[in-house]
Amino acid sequence: MKAEHPDSQTAGRLWGQDIILPSDEKRDYPLRGHHWQVDQPKGTVLILPGFTEFCEKYSELASHLTSWGYDCLIIDWPGQGRSGQLGSQSQLVHIDSFDQHLEALDEMIAQAGLSSHSFSVIGHSMGGALGLMAAHRYAYQLDQLIILSPMIIPKGAPPWLAVSLAQILKALGQSKKPLPFSHIPDIASSRKFKIDNSLTRDPEGYDRQYQIFETKPELRRSQPSVGWVYAAFSRCLQTTLNPDWMRQISCPVLALVAGDEVIVDLDKTRQMLGFLPRLKSHFFAEARHELLQEIPEVRERVFEMIKSALEYDDLLDPHAAGEISSVNTEPAEQVDGDDISPPLTDEADEADDISSEAR
Repeated sequence: MKAEHPDSQTAGRLWGQDIILPSDEKRDYPLRGHHWQVDQPKGTVLILPGFTEFCEKYSELASHLTSWGYDCLIIDWPGQGRSGQLGSQSQLVHIDSFDQHLEALDEMIAQAGLSSHSFSVIGHSMGGALGLMAAHRYAYQLDQLIILSPMIIPKGAPPWLAVSLAQILKALGQSKKPLPFSHIPDIASSRKFKIDNSLTRDPEGYDRQYQIFETKPELRRSQPSVGWVYAAFSRCLQTTLNPDWMRQISCPVLALVAGDEVIVDLDKTRQMLGFLPRLKSHFFAEARHELLQEIPEVRERVFEMIKSALEYDDLLDPHAAGEISSVNTEPAEQVDGDDISPPLTDEADEADDISSEAR
């Protein structure tokens, strides 16, 4: 199926083929992905969504990728989108372990016929963390990894404390339930754009997923379960917060990071990315967490960088991914325990600086 130009696409419209794997003896929920193929593809890109997200939210990125000549495969993670509702309430995202996500990705890659093929990965937020895990899991297949606002660790309580408290609640039978004292807002109040929201400065970008919910309300999730909190924090402690684990990632990595970030821990992001041996990074000083839903100047720059990165086999080529703030060609050196010289620098030139007047 040929790709349509992004301008012709309505909110959430996907032009490829859904892949639906029914529940089986290994999992008691369906697994859904979307495979969008083009004639004579240059390669394949896997899109790994973030927490609560779903295939349709990545329709614009998928449309760009296919217009550039790439097949793309998107997944609804277990408990998200059309891959089951696993929590005690319909709006909760629940999993027992991130192994469920990685095993689901194995299944989807196999179903799409990519088990013996190379591919690139684009991951946002939680999908960025899972992309780093995929770089270990598919080390001989992964050409390059592009991560946007990666979830090195969620912003919140110290990781050890979050794990300890979640473990206690799990032992009390609360794994599939919401966090104590949390509140699931109704969709009408959630849809109201607030100037100080944590996701994006762009009202249109903020509203895109709600336009999708108008016709597909079943896709909406909004809160983590206790089990998800335990799974996320405990796995990040083992992986993305582990310098030796990060040093072992051998593929080229392009990291695009938001400066006005409150969803994931920005300080830990800057610190831990420095341990990646083949890193290019770019810091959008005033952008918020969802770079693909940001103001037009940021979104256009992000798409330009993704396209440029995919067109080069080696992201460390000085021409790949346009102008980049920082490049790692060797693993970062550890200094005074946990402190390292951060690899990310603010955008320096006037053209790169997205003014606060655009808020």
